[in-house]
Amino acid sequence: MKLKLYGIEVVEVARKFPEFVLDSKEFPELELEMQAVAEADFMGDRRGTQDALETLYDKMYETRVKGSLDNSSEDVMSIVGPFDDAENMIEDYGDTEITFRLSGVDQED
Repeated sequence: MKLKLYGIEVVEVARKFPEFVLDSKEFPELELEMQAVAEADFMGDRRGTQDALETLYDKMYETRVKGSLDNSSEDVMSIVGPFDDAENMIEDYGDTEITFRLSGVDQED
């Protein structure tokens, strides 16, 4: 038997952007999602906190700034989102895994 293999290195990379403050007084449209994040965090529910943060993230892209009547106005994320600050971003290289992957099996001799 012959195995065809190739090596692969998998590296986890996290890009951390500067923190920012999201205020429910400025963006009352997000208050329910912000409360869900705070409640899950208070309860120590890691998975629930992550799910609530993902919901908040999505809502920030979907929500137009209060008082705007047209669709051309900015969404909340474009106003407070940290993703334009590449200069102050920090890259963190986490776990590395090196392993083989199978590309074929030859059963005949």
